[in-house]
Formats: sequence, structure tokens, C-alpha cells
Amino acid sequence: MLIEPKLKEIRERLLTMADLAQSMIDSAIKAIVEHNLEHLKYIKTNEEKMDTMEVENESLIITTIARYQPEAKYLRMLAMDLFVNRDLERIGDHAENIKEHAESILQKPKIKEYVDLPLMSELTINMLKDSIKAFAEMDADLARDVIKRDGKIDALEDQIIRELYTYMVEDPSTIKVALRLIDVVKNVERVADIATNLAEEVIYMKEGKMLRHQEVDEDKG
Repeated sequence: MLIEPKLKEIRERLLTMADLAQSMIDSAIKAIVEHNLEHLKYIKTNEEKMDTMEVENESLIITTIARYQPEAKYLRMLAMDLFVNRDLERIGDHAENIKEHAESILQKPKIKEYVDLPLMSELTINMLKDSIKAFAEMDADLARDVIKRDGKIDALEDQIIRELYTYMVEDPSTIKVALRLIDVVKNVERVADIATNLAEEVIYMKEGKMLRHQEVDEDKG
């Protein structure tokens, strides 16, 4: 099929964009954990690149639909490509949000050594990597595994926020930094939500069924 090389090109572009999105999130969190502004340069360098890729990918997908008028199977694939493209751009936006909070956080001394934040970030990035792998390989089992991990991210979010509130109560001088950190945590959690949404979309594409978190748990025990 003439359309298949174009589909491959689109997927390769999306995988490149996914790698960039993951690296941006990782750099933003490293800046906070290591208290080092240097890591933020990576995000500043790639903000516009991420936006440009999103626009170019969308244009390519829409042009492909218009030119080839694909049959239903390929049309569903291209529709999912649009979905993934949009969500990868959103992850870039969350990285930019974290960068902005980090710039403020790093103006003050650390209120503690951050342990759970890098763990939460690592788990989230792994979810994202696996959701993209599931998308590339149309692997519904891997997608289900990604969805199950979302509960761990939610638990870490709650734990970190409770701890930060304790710091604010005990030492009001930590309030500004702690509030910024809470916003960082919420941005990381939203990235995990995006990874979960992508995984759910893979299951829908593969099996024609859009699962929610509890349904995955019930189906797979």
C-alpha cells in the first residue's frame, strides 16, 4: 500500500517527539533534585522544537488523510496518531511548567533532600516510555500494565503533598518553595495520566474496548 511508508514516517516522527518529551520532564526534575539550573537549559533549548514538531506532525497526518483517503483501519491509526501527537505536546507543556516552578524553587535553599519526587518522576517516565512502546507495537498487554501503575503515582502524589504541608505548618518560611513543589508534583501526575490515556487508547485500537482503571484491575486481577 502506498500509504504504509507514510504511516511509518509519521510513527517515527512521533517516537522522536516522545523521546524529547521524556527527556524534557527528566531534565526539569533533575534541576530540582540536584538544585542545578543547568538542567533547565535543555528545556529552554527544546521548547520551540516540541511545538514545531507538533504542528508539523499534525499537518502531515491531515495531509496524509486528505491525499490517500485511507480505509477504516488506516484511518483509525491516523486518528490515534493525532491523539498521540497532541498528548506529547501536552507533556512538553508540563515540562515547561515544571521548569518555571524550578526557576523559582532554585532561588531558595532546599527545604529537604528530595527522595520521593525523583522516584515519582522515574516511575512516570517509565509509564510514558511503555505507553509509547505499546502504541508503536500495538501491545495491549503492555498497555494494561501501564494503566495498573497509575495508582502508585497517585499514592506518591498524596504522600509528597502531605509531607510538604507538614513542612509548611512547622516552618512558614518554607511555604513558597513547598507550594511550588506541590505544583511540580501535580504536573508530574498529569504526565502519568497522559501515559494512562495513551495506554487506554492502545487497548481501544487493538480490542475495540475503552477500559478504565478499575476495569483493567477486574479483568486481569
